[in-house]
Amino acid sequence: MPDVAWLTQALIRLLDVTPGEEKDHFTGARKPGGVGRVFGGQVVGQALMAAARTVPEDRPAHSLHCYFMRPGSEDHEIDFAVEADMEGRAFSNRRVVARQQGKPIFNMIASFHRRERGPEHQSAMPQVPPPEDLRSLRELLATYDIPAGPALRAIATQPSPIEFRPVGPIQSGQLDEMRAPHAECWMRIGTGGPLGVGQPLQRALLAFMSDLFLLGTAYRPHGLQIAGPGVISASIDHSLWLHNDVECGDWLLYATDSPFAGDGRGFARGHFFARDGRLLASVAQEGLMRLREPG
Repeated sequence: MPDVAWLTQALIRLLDVTPGEEKDHFTGARKPGGVGRVFGGQVVGQALMAAARTVPEDRPAHSLHCYFMRPGSEDHEIDFAVEADMEGRAFSNRRVVARQQGKPIFNMIASFHRRERGPEHQSAMPQVPPPEDLRSLRELLATYDIPAGPALRAIATQPSPIEFRPVGPIQSGQLDEMRAPHAECWMRIGTGGPLGVGQPLQRALLAFMSDLFLLGTAYRPHGLQIAGPGVISASIDHSLWLHNDVECGDWLLYATDSPFAGDGRGFARGHFFARDGRLLASVAQEGLMRLREPG
Protein backbone atom coordinates (compact mmCIF):
# COMPACT_ATOMS: atom_id res chain seq x y z
CA MET A 1 0.00 0.00 0.00
CA PRO A 2 1.37 3.49 -0.85
CA ASP A 3 2.57 5.69 1.99
CA VAL A 4 -0.36 7.36 3.83
CA ALA A 5 1.43 10.72 3.87
CA TRP A 6 1.80 10.55 0.07
CA LEU A 7 -1.87 9.59 -0.33
CA THR A 8 -2.88 12.49 1.91
CA GLN A 9 -1.02 15.01 -0.20
CA ALA A 10 -2.46 13.41 -3.35
CA LEU A 11 -6.00 13.94 -2.02
CA ILE A 12 -5.24 17.56 -1.15
CA ARG A 13 -3.86 18.15 -4.65
CA LEU A 14 -6.91 16.43 -6.18
CA LEU A 15 -9.35 18.80 -4.46
CA ASP A 16 -7.26 21.97 -4.93
CA VAL A 17 -8.60 23.09 -8.32
CA THR A 18 -6.54 25.16 -10.76
CA PRO A 19 -7.62 28.26 -12.75
CA GLY A 20 -9.14 27.44 -16.14
CA GLU A 21 -8.72 29.20 -19.47
CA GLU A 22 -11.79 31.41 -18.95
CA LYS A 23 -12.46 33.86 -16.12
CA ASP A 24 -14.08 32.22 -13.06
CA HIS A 25 -13.58 28.76 -14.54
CA PHE A 26 -11.54 26.17 -12.64
CA THR A 27 -10.27 22.72 -13.55
CA GLY A 28 -10.75 19.69 -11.34
CA ALA A 29 -8.05 17.09 -11.95
CA ARG A 30 -8.67 13.43 -12.64
CA LYS A 31 -7.96 11.05 -9.79
CA PRO A 32 -4.65 9.26 -10.55
CA GLY A 33 -5.48 5.71 -11.50
CA GLY A 34 -9.23 6.34 -11.30
CA VAL A 35 -11.54 4.26 -13.49
CA GLY A 36 -15.27 4.37 -14.11
CA ARG A 37 -17.39 6.94 -12.30
CA VAL A 38 -16.01 9.92 -10.41
CA PHE A 39 -16.74 9.68 -6.69
CA GLY A 40 -19.47 12.17 -5.80
CA GLY A 41 -17.56 13.54 -2.82
CA GLN A 42 -14.69 14.48 -5.14
CA VAL A 43 -17.00 16.59 -7.31
CA VAL A 44 -18.53 18.27 -4.24
CA GLY A 45 -15.10 19.03 -2.77
CA GLN A 46 -13.69 20.40 -6.02
CA ALA A 47 -16.82 22.52 -6.63
CA LEU A 48 -16.54 23.99 -3.14
CA MET A 49 -12.88 24.85 -3.73
CA ALA A 50 -13.75 26.49 -7.05
CA ALA A 51 -16.38 28.64 -5.36
CA ALA A 52 -14.05 29.51 -2.46
CA ARG A 53 -11.43 30.78 -4.91
CA THR A 54 -13.80 33.66 -5.81
CA VAL A 55 -14.73 34.69 -2.24
CA PRO A 56 -12.84 36.90 0.26
CA GLU A 57 -10.73 34.87 2.69
CA ASP A 58 -12.62 36.17 5.75
CA ARG A 59 -15.85 34.45 4.57
CA PRO A 60 -15.70 30.69 5.10
CA ALA A 61 -18.29 28.46 3.46
CA HIS A 62 -21.24 27.73 5.73
CA SER A 63 -23.62 25.82 3.43
CA LEU A 64 -23.85 24.16 0.05
CA HIS A 65 -26.62 22.42 -1.87
CA CYS A 66 -25.85 20.14 -4.81
CA TYR A 67 -27.56 18.07 -7.50
CA PHE A 68 -25.93 15.23 -9.40
CA MET A 69 -27.30 15.24 -12.95
CA ARG A 70 -25.05 12.81 -14.83
CA PRO A 71 -22.33 10.41 -13.67
CA GLY A 72 -18.87 11.93 -14.01
CA SER A 73 -16.19 9.98 -15.86
CA GLU A 74 -12.65 9.40 -14.59
CA ASP A 75 -11.49 9.66 -18.21
CA HIS A 76 -11.79 13.47 -18.25
CA GLU A 77 -11.01 16.51 -16.15
CA ILE A 78 -13.96 18.54 -14.84
CA ASP A 79 -14.61 22.18 -15.72
CA PHE A 80 -16.19 24.22 -12.91
CA ALA A 81 -17.85 27.50 -13.92
CA VAL A 82 -18.53 29.85 -11.00
CA GLU A 83 -21.16 32.61 -11.03
CA ALA A 84 -21.11 35.31 -8.33
CA ASP A 85 -24.84 35.70 -7.73
CA MET A 86 -24.56 37.92 -4.65
CA GLU A 87 -21.90 39.87 -2.77
CA GLY A 88 -23.39 41.35 0.40
CA ARG A 89 -21.98 42.97 3.51
CA ALA A 90 -21.83 39.62 5.35
CA PHE A 91 -22.71 36.94 2.79
CA SER A 92 -21.39 35.83 -0.60
CA ASN A 93 -23.44 33.47 -2.76
CA ARG A 94 -21.94 31.37 -5.56
CA ARG A 95 -23.45 29.11 -8.21
CA VAL A 96 -21.24 26.40 -9.73
CA VAL A 97 -21.87 24.20 -12.77
CA ALA A 98 -19.55 21.25 -13.38
CA ARG A 99 -19.15 20.04 -16.96
CA GLN A 100 -17.38 17.27 -18.81
CA GLN A 101 -17.10 17.36 -22.59
CA GLY A 102 -19.51 20.30 -22.65
CA LYS A 103 -22.30 18.52 -20.73
CA PRO A 104 -23.34 19.54 -17.20
CA ILE A 105 -22.91 16.72 -14.71
CA PHE A 106 -23.44 18.58 -11.42
CA ASN A 107 -24.51 21.93 -10.01
CA MET A 108 -24.10 23.58 -6.63
CA ILE A 109 -25.19 26.69 -4.78
CA ALA A 110 -22.86 27.66 -1.93
CA SER A 111 -23.04 30.43 0.64
CA PHE A 112 -20.13 32.06 2.47
CA HIS A 113 -20.51 34.11 5.65
CA ARG A 114 -18.31 36.60 7.47
CA ARG A 115 -17.91 35.46 11.08
CA GLU A 116 -20.32 37.08 13.55
CA ARG A 117 -21.37 36.70 17.17
CA GLY A 118 -24.76 35.28 18.11
CA PRO A 119 -26.64 32.83 20.36
CA GLU A 120 -25.11 29.36 20.51
CA HIS A 121 -26.38 25.81 21.13
CA GLN A 122 -25.82 22.38 19.58
CA SER A 123 -26.86 18.74 19.78
CA ALA A 124 -24.79 16.48 22.00
CA MET A 125 -22.30 14.04 20.51
CA PRO A 126 -23.35 10.37 20.77
CA GLN A 127 -21.70 8.38 23.55
CA VAL A 128 -19.32 6.04 21.73
CA PRO A 129 -15.94 4.42 22.49
CA PRO A 130 -12.88 6.52 21.59
CA PRO A 131 -11.10 5.62 18.34
CA GLU A 132 -8.09 4.25 20.24
CA ASP A 133 -10.32 1.46 21.59
CA LEU A 134 -11.51 0.41 18.12
CA ARG A 135 -9.97 -1.45 15.21
CA SER A 136 -9.94 -0.01 11.71
CA LEU A 137 -12.33 -1.20 9.03
CA ARG A 138 -9.36 -2.60 7.11
CA GLU A 139 -8.28 -4.67 10.13
CA LEU A 140 -11.82 -5.92 10.76
CA LEU A 141 -12.33 -7.19 7.22
CA ALA A 142 -8.92 -8.87 7.32
CA THR A 143 -9.72 -10.53 10.65
CA TYR A 144 -13.36 -11.57 10.29
CA ASP A 145 -15.44 -13.10 7.52
CA ILE A 146 -17.82 -10.11 7.45
CA PRO A 147 -20.36 -10.16 4.58
CA ALA A 148 -19.36 -6.71 3.34
CA GLY A 149 -20.73 -5.51 0.01
CA PRO A 150 -18.52 -4.36 -2.88
CA ALA A 151 -18.63 -0.67 -1.95
CA LEU A 152 -17.73 -1.23 1.70
CA ARG A 153 -15.00 -3.73 0.79
CA ALA A 154 -13.53 -1.30 -1.75
CA ILE A 155 -13.42 1.49 0.85
CA ALA A 156 -11.67 -0.83 3.30
CA THR A 157 -9.15 -2.43 0.96
CA GLN A 158 -8.17 0.16 -1.65
CA PRO A 159 -5.27 2.53 -0.91
CA SER A 160 -6.68 5.58 0.88
CA PRO A 161 -5.45 8.41 3.10
CA ILE A 162 -8.65 8.09 5.18
CA GLU A 163 -8.79 5.73 8.14
CA PHE A 164 -12.16 4.41 9.32
CA ARG A 165 -12.91 2.98 12.76
CA PRO A 166 -16.57 1.95 12.85
CA VAL A 167 -18.58 1.73 16.05
CA GLY A 168 -20.85 -1.17 16.98
CA PRO A 169 -21.10 -4.97 16.61
CA ILE A 170 -18.81 -4.95 13.58
CA GLN A 171 -15.94 -4.58 16.07
CA SER A 172 -16.70 -8.18 17.10
CA GLY A 173 -17.05 -9.39 13.52
CA GLN A 174 -20.84 -9.23 13.50
CA LEU A 175 -22.95 -7.70 10.75
CA ASP A 176 -26.63 -8.41 11.30
CA GLU A 177 -28.66 -8.90 8.13
CA MET A 178 -31.36 -6.49 9.34
CA ARG A 179 -30.02 -3.46 11.18
CA ALA A 180 -31.34 -0.18 12.56
CA PRO A 181 -30.99 2.82 10.20
CA HIS A 182 -28.21 4.59 12.10
CA ALA A 183 -24.45 4.21 12.42
CA GLU A 184 -21.34 5.89 13.83
CA CYS A 185 -17.78 5.83 12.52
CA TRP A 186 -14.59 7.67 13.46
CA MET A 187 -12.68 9.08 10.47
CA ARG A 188 -9.46 10.97 9.93
CA ILE A 189 -7.23 11.89 7.00
CA GLY A 190 -3.55 11.02 7.33
CA THR A 191 -1.78 9.51 10.30
CA GLY A 192 -2.90 12.04 12.89
CA GLY A 193 -2.23 15.71 13.51
CA PRO A 194 -2.78 18.91 11.52
CA LEU A 195 -2.75 18.67 7.73
CA GLY A 196 -1.24 22.14 7.35
CA VAL A 197 -3.90 23.53 5.00
CA GLY A 198 -6.36 26.40 5.41
CA GLN A 199 -10.07 26.26 6.06
CA PRO A 200 -11.13 26.33 2.37
CA LEU A 201 -9.29 23.04 1.76
CA GLN A 202 -10.23 21.63 5.17
CA ARG A 203 -13.90 22.20 4.36
CA ALA A 204 -13.47 20.71 0.90
CA LEU A 205 -11.90 17.62 2.49
CA LEU A 206 -14.83 17.36 4.89
CA ALA A 207 -17.22 17.66 1.93
CA PHE A 208 -15.35 14.77 0.30
CA MET A 209 -15.74 12.61 3.43
CA SER A 210 -19.39 13.56 3.88
CA ASP A 211 -20.37 11.41 0.88
CA LEU A 212 -18.89 8.27 2.46
CA PHE A 213 -21.25 5.78 4.19
CA LEU A 214 -24.17 8.22 4.16
CA LEU A 215 -26.66 6.59 1.79
CA GLY A 216 -25.55 3.17 3.03
CA THR A 217 -27.37 3.97 6.29
CA ALA A 218 -30.68 3.88 4.39
CA TYR A 219 -29.96 0.33 3.23
CA ARG A 220 -29.26 -1.05 6.72
CA PRO A 221 -32.83 -2.02 7.78
CA HIS A 222 -33.41 -3.81 4.47
CA GLY A 223 -30.44 -6.17 4.65
CA LEU A 224 -28.97 -4.58 1.51
CA GLN A 225 -25.72 -2.80 0.70
CA ILE A 226 -24.70 -0.21 -1.87
CA ALA A 227 -23.36 -1.83 -5.06
CA GLY A 228 -24.62 -5.18 -3.82
CA PRO A 229 -26.55 -7.60 -6.00
CA GLY A 230 -30.10 -6.59 -6.80
CA VAL A 231 -29.79 -2.83 -6.20
CA ILE A 232 -28.94 0.27 -8.22
CA SER A 233 -27.66 3.27 -6.25
CA ALA A 234 -26.72 6.84 -7.11
CA SER A 235 -26.62 10.16 -5.27
CA ILE A 236 -29.38 12.56 -6.34
CA ASP A 237 -28.70 15.58 -4.16
CA HIS A 238 -26.36 16.45 -1.32
CA SER A 239 -26.39 19.30 1.21
CA LEU A 240 -23.78 20.30 3.77
CA TRP A 241 -23.88 22.89 6.54
CA LEU A 242 -20.54 23.86 8.09
CA HIS A 243 -20.87 25.08 11.68
CA ASN A 244 -17.28 25.32 12.93
CA ASP A 245 -13.70 25.29 11.74
CA VAL A 246 -12.52 21.75 11.09
CA GLU A 247 -9.21 19.87 11.19
CA CYS A 248 -9.58 16.71 9.09
CA GLY A 249 -6.25 15.37 10.33
CA ASP A 250 -7.86 14.80 13.75
CA TRP A 251 -10.41 12.08 14.54
CA LEU A 252 -13.95 13.09 13.57
CA LEU A 253 -17.07 11.15 14.53
CA TYR A 254 -19.55 10.78 11.66
CA ALA A 255 -22.99 9.88 13.07
CA THR A 256 -25.57 9.04 10.39
CA ASP A 257 -29.24 8.07 10.36
CA SER A 258 -31.96 7.49 7.77
CA PRO A 259 -35.52 8.54 8.68
CA PHE A 260 -37.10 7.49 5.37
CA ALA A 261 -36.82 5.30 2.27
CA GLY A 262 -39.53 4.81 -0.38
CA ASP A 263 -40.49 5.31 -4.03
CA GLY A 264 -37.05 4.14 -5.08
CA ARG A 265 -35.26 6.82 -3.04
CA GLY A 266 -33.58 6.91 0.35
CA PHE A 267 -32.94 9.89 2.61
CA ALA A 268 -30.05 10.06 5.07
CA ARG A 269 -28.61 12.62 7.47
CA GLY A 270 -25.23 12.95 9.15
CA HIS A 271 -23.39 14.97 11.78
CA PHE A 272 -19.63 15.43 12.16
CA PHE A 273 -18.32 15.92 15.70
CA ALA A 274 -14.83 16.81 16.92
CA ARG A 275 -13.34 14.73 19.72
CA ASP A 276 -14.16 17.47 22.23
CA GLY A 277 -17.86 17.17 21.34
CA ARG A 278 -18.18 20.25 19.10
CA LEU A 279 -20.65 19.86 16.25
CA LEU A 280 -18.64 20.69 13.13
CA ALA A 281 -21.06 20.01 10.26
CA SER A 282 -24.44 18.56 9.32
CA VAL A 283 -25.20 16.64 6.11
CA ALA A 284 -28.32 15.52 4.25
CA GLN A 285 -28.56 13.43 1.10
CA GLU A 286 -31.21 11.76 -1.03
CA GLY A 287 -30.17 8.91 -3.26
CA LEU A 288 -31.54 6.41 -5.70
CA MET A 289 -32.43 3.04 -4.13
CA ARG A 290 -33.76 1.08 -7.07
CA LEU A 291 -34.31 -2.66 -6.98
CA ARG A 292 -32.81 -4.29 -10.05
CA GLU A 293 -35.36 -6.16 -12.18
CA PRO A 294 -34.59 -9.86 -12.66
CA GLY A 295 -32.67 -10.45 -15.90
